[in-house]
Amino acid sequence: MLSALLAATLATLPADPLALPSTLSARLRDPGVIRAAVRQAVAGDPAPPLGGKVTVLSAAPYRGLADAMDDARVPACVGPDGLKHQPTNIGPLAVGGVLTLPFLALAALRGRCN
Repeated sequence: MLSALLAATLATLPADPLALPSTLSARLRDPGVIRAAVRQAVAGDPAPPLGGKVTVLSAAPYRGLADAMDDARVPACVGPDGLKHQPTNIGPLAVGGVLTLPFLALAALRGRCN
């Protein structure tokens, strides 16, 4: 495609080397030449099917890394996720509310929250 355009351009060039830049730039700025080159380029790359999704850039690996780093972060003890790494269960019974204060102190002693 590009070689055909270059060959056609070189065939129309005069023998005088001093006339080369202006003739070449005028030929490459011609809208018809640009239109033909774009048509050839588009014909070489088929369009995705209707409804098909083309992903050029994806942040999926970075989202996974961000989630892993968020899980590894040591939370603040007084924050909403202070007991993220400290379970508040006594056997099969889940403890909540004010009864989680001893678990919060235990998490602070174990270093599972700051």
